[in-house]
Amino acid sequence: MSTFRTALRVVAGHPIYLAVYVVFLSLMGVFVVGDMGAATAGEKGGYAAYEARVAVVDRDGTALSNALAAWVSDAFELVDVADEPLALQDAVATGQADCLVVLPGGFERELLEAARAGDEVPALEVAYGQDVQAGALAAQAASRWVSLAAAAAALEPQASASEVADLALVAAAERAEVDVRESEGALGGADRLATYLNFSTYSVMSSIVVVAGVSLAAFQRPELRRRTAAGPVSPACLSAGQVAACLVLAVAVWAWTCAVALASCGGALAGTDPALVACALASVLPFALVPLALAFLLAQLGLGEDAVNACGNIGATMLSFLGGAWVPLSMLPDVVQMAARLSPSYWVSQAVAAALHAEALTPELAAELGTNLGIVLLFAVTLFAVGLALGRARRRVAGAA
Repeated sequence: MSTFRTALRVVAGHPIYLAVYVVFLSLMGVFVVGDMGAATAGEKGGYAAYEARVAVVDRDGTALSNALAAWVSDAFELVDVADEPLALQDAVATGQADCLVVLPGGFERELLEAARAGDEVPALEVAYGQDVQAGALAAQAASRWVSLAAAAAALEPQASASEVADLALVAAAERAEVDVRESEGALGGADRLATYLNFSTYSVMSSIVVVAGVSLAAFQRPELRRRTAAGPVSPACLSAGQVAACLVLAVAVWAWTCAVALASCGGALAGTDPALVACALASVLPFALVPLALAFLLAQLGLGEDAVNACGNIGATMLSFLGGAWVPLSMLPDVVQMAARLSPSYWVSQAVAAALHAEALTPELAAELGTNLGIVLLFAVTLFAVGLALGRARRRVAGAA
């Protein structure tokens, strides 16, 4: 019990680690799922596209240039700017116009000749204002109209400039019909909870490895090891007390993660079976034993506090990535998807997805969860066994020396 209480005091003696790794990282997951499903149909209906302000300087004065200017006035907000160098520069510099389009003399003739000869159509002379994105969008739309006019001139070689302009206007007015359909249950409470629990593989892994690793590493200091070796308590009892204290930490981190998950997603879980939610939350507990076993292994290797921090952060990032916390695994190459099956985070994410996407808790679902979580426990047992073997080998070497 003395070793157990001492290990707990070591854990409590690092409040910065507890605040950063346990509290802060778990709360980051709230921001990840905070905006999911927040938009309602009424909010989507209120969206309005930004209308760019476009100034057209027509120095050609032909049917084709007039048609382009008329089309711009219908598609965007047309700004009247005098055709003077200072006025044009002032309109762009002050933001009066997002896009300035200049149609030089001979615009119609050059366009028709190039289109019917199969040559490249002359590019428009444009300048962007302060809102470069809006200006670039307007310039792209004007260039598209010119391309449509060139295509009409090439397809109708005998058509006049006015007829080409009419054909371009008709083609530019064509729009594909778009219908927005919302799938039922998309981004619902179950999906939000699954996203949070997938992200929590990072916070759980990093927090337990660092905090438990620092606590266990404190008992591996040479002077403390010499005192404990001379005492009446066996190394097995000492290790058991240390691991038991860190097990309390792992359970506390899991409980905190579940509490934050329910607090952030609880209101959206009204239609989800509570038994399935409990299974999803319980699936994270076996995973918490993996970083505990890894922390024990790192301590048996004699790593210091800085090394434990590095291993905890790097390992948590890699495992959470392989579990699909950052990018869905379906978007990754097949090699990465195969490598992900060699990580415990993959199997816990599969267990969480199976529980939250099921309709009810059935024997088949229980068997699937048992298989996935059994593989997770095998990772923890393997790491713990390797740590025990390394610790025994180190003691033998130290005793022989």
